[in-house]
Amino acid sequence: MQEGPIDGHSTSTVPGERVIDKPEHPAGGLFTDNTVHTEMHEGSLQLKRGTAGKFEIFCDEGAGIGGTAQYPTPMAYLAMATGF
Repeated sequence: MQEGPIDGHSTSTVPGERVIDKPEHPAGGLFTDNTVHTEMHEGSLQLKRGTAGKFEIFCDEGAGIGGTAQYPTPMAYLAMATGF
């Protein structure tokens, strides 16, 4: 049996199967490691770009606080994340 934590990203190849749903958890627990990058766009008051691996998203704010409302707000992304 493994003593330290195991990588939560590489625990199963079965779609939908998760170690945390099993009655016996690994003795050392799980860890996951994600790297994300965020940046503001120069010349734009509120436009931001975020990347995680091969994925890219943009966010903006409403015109009332200097944005253009071209993309969802950061709070909209946070609200969506709670549903995932």
